[in-house]
Amino acid sequence: MITPSSQVIKTKNDMELGQKTINQIADAVIQRLQEKQVPEYVRTSEAAKILGVSEAYLRQIKDRYPHKKASSNQQGALLFRRDALLPV
Repeated sequence: MITPSSQVIKTKNDMELGQKTINQIADAVIQRLQEKQVPEYVRTSEAAKILGVSEAYLRQIKDRYPHKKASSNQQGALLFRRDALLPV
């Protein structure tokens, strides 16, 4: 059985206040998400094009650039951070 709570919105003024609070929280969340920019990763083929080298050579020098494997197995594709490949 549902019982009334003291936090239930009861009046139109309370509803508007509740909506303002929700909007303020949503705006704060959006701002934080925008501040935390998630780095974009590209596959080896695109990274090689950006750097102007072959894919084979990029695999040889991969430790010079931030990268990760797309899967946990040894055959996983390499993904490189795009921002680390572009000239400043």
